[in-house]
Amino acid sequence: MRPATIEKLAGTTLKVTFVNSGATVSPISSALFDRNESLVNSIAAVSSSNGFYYALHLLPNSAQWMINEWRGVISTNTYVERQFVRVRTMETD
Repeated sequence: MRPATIEKLAGTTLKVTFVNSGATVSPISSALFDRNESLVNSIAAVSSSNGFYYALHLLPNSAQWMINEWRGVISTNTYVERQFVRVRTMETD
């Protein structure tokens, strides 16, 4: 299985989404980590209702690999989901 990867341009806003229509997740947050697993940004997710959540992160201006981590509580269980984020710069010839 290949991990999910998001590709975005450096310096843009990353909108990540989380769907869990089967149960309420509370609290829920999204965090960005750099390649050294240092926290770059963390934000509480916004509910769009019916189990849909989103979070906005401003990406750095340099090309790099990052990890987006969703963390929430469903009933009494902690839920964690991670995905790769590839931040790319514009290449010109």
